[in-house]
Amino acid sequence: MSSLTLFVRNLPPAASGDRLQEIFSEVGPVKHCFVVRDKGTDKCRGIGYVTFSMEDDAQRALSEVRDYDGQKIVIAVAKKRLNNKKEKKQGEQPRPKEQNGRKQNKKARLVIRNLSFKCSEDDLKETFSQFGVVLEVSIPRKPDGKMRGFAFVQFRNMLEAGKALAATNLKEIKASKKKKSLLPSDVNEGRTIFIRNLSFDTEEEGLEEALLQYGELKYVRIVLHPDTETSKGCAFAQFKTKEAADRCLAASQDGCETGGIRLDGRRLIIAAAVSREDAERMKTKKVKMHTGSRNLYLAREGLIRAGSKAAEGVPEADMAKRARFEELKRVKLRDVNVFVSKTRLCVHNLPKSVQPQQLRTLCLKAVGGAKGVRITECRVMYDKKPERGQVAGRSLGYGFVQFQQHEHALDTLRHLNNNPDIFGPNKRPIVEFSLEDRRKLKLQEKRRQQNMVRVSGTRKPQGGVVEGAPAERGKKSQQQKPAKGKTPLRETSGTETKGGNYSGFRTKPEAEQVELEDGKRRQKVLPLPSKRGPKIRYGSTAKPGKRKFRNREDDRFDSLVEQYKRKLMGGSDSKSSVIKKSKWFSS
Repeated sequence: MSSLTLFVRNLPPAASGDRLQEIFSEVGPVKHCFVVRDKGTDKCRGIGYVTFSMEDDAQRALSEVRDYDGQKIVIAVAKKRLNNKKEKKQGEQPRPKEQNGRKQNKKARLVIRNLSFKCSEDDLKETFSQFGVVLEVSIPRKPDGKMRGFAFVQFRNMLEAGKALAATNLKEIKASKKKKSLLPSDVNEGRTIFIRNLSFDTEEEGLEEALLQYGELKYVRIVLHPDTETSKGCAFAQFKTKEAADRCLAASQDGCETGGIRLDGRRLIIAAAVSREDAERMKTKKVKMHTGSRNLYLAREGLIRAGSKAAEGVPEADMAKRARFEELKRVKLRDVNVFVSKTRLCVHNLPKSVQPQQLRTLCLKAVGGAKGVRITECRVMYDKKPERGQVAGRSLGYGFVQFQQHEHALDTLRHLNNNPDIFGPNKRPIVEFSLEDRRKLKLQEKRRQQNMVRVSGTRKPQGGVVEGAPAERGKKSQQQKPAKGKTPLRETSGTETKGGNYSGFRTKPEAEQVELEDGKRRQKVLPLPSKRGPKIRYGSTAKPGKRKFRNREDDRFDSLVEQYKRKLMGGSDSKSSVIKKSKWFSS
């Protein structure tokens, strides 16, 4: 015998061939199977033979089948029979001819696997009859009557079986029936729902019980993964009426904490099913909107990992700072109110001596002098509590720069970040897009609006500037007369204030309309400012002179001296000098 036949030992006395075939058919198609019995009785001798159609199934049965109705059995590959020669010597010639005929017929037998459960024996006979005479069609079934998923088709000879094998292998049987689908029409009727957030252990029976309270169901199908055949956590269910589906949808949208439809410890997310075309269209749109409103894709811009090419030559202290900043960024982005700004940069690792004007100049050079570059904010953060004897606090080593255009901010980041030529190879800038909190921005905007209302209210009685602007033009023209050389500076100062969204200036409505209708860039409507410095919001546009630094200890000493002079001398000159100093401090 070949390796297709297995020898089974330790069978119980009541074992039968039919039961043995049922057990081994769970592994694969069985050609024939029998148990050896005592002569004249139905008692099994404890041994049997099982022949498979495929060698792989026989090998798998050796390791998978362990018992016969609870009794352990021993399985091995059957060996060749030793009494073949004796049978030939006895001269029984008709029997070998019958065996040869049976062997030839067995070779003309096809095994059809991966068979649809809707396919019947008549369907198979109709399909294979076009290739020759079909002698027998057999579909094995389980004890409960369900199909096992394979079948046998017996042809008259090998030629006909070979034709059928070549023509039908890897082809669909009853393909026209499989293509029929009632989904499109049912989707329009609104009786089918799509269920998400299912537990992977949930079965169709349990889901059906949970949905039956809303109406009669036509079917419930859990979506399975095509490779692993495990649940994907979603399902489809079709009600017999649209009213039942609407009741189910309404119940699932209950906003209470204990409301909704729950199953296996999960709250089900239910929506009306859509057609395949709409689902593909929604999937495509979702891919296009991958950035969302939080701009999370920009959080990785400028990231440098240890061991990468960009990290070569970077000091360990800088890499440690980058790792710490990256971890802080991950923690902050867990809050859904935090988003990544597209125009505002955060610059770390600044030397203590860098001033805001120097940082602004660096950013402008980073863009390469591109036309239309506007920086609406540039600040270096300082300690709020200055040291004793100092007017301003020490620099904290980081600052913020905000551009009007995202492209300019991106170019600046890519030029300054990790550049050894900016501050030297041992202290490289760490530049990233700034993280913003929507709640704080709303509070800032609210305060800005309140300040605008307060300022406009205090200026009206004095004949101040009112929105709408002929008076504003007249005021500007009056201020331009005494200082003609400062006119461009004043105009650009107001323009820059608008770009930074600060209070006190608004662009003319007609300028905004031209920008929106024509789609022009902002610099074509509002020209570039000629001055790149701190914004001048009130007072004269003339450049203020630098105040001479004075030590606070010296001021205190001078004040004490003046007090003693006033007490001792009582002169008016000392009193006037004290008044002058108080004016200097209050200015």
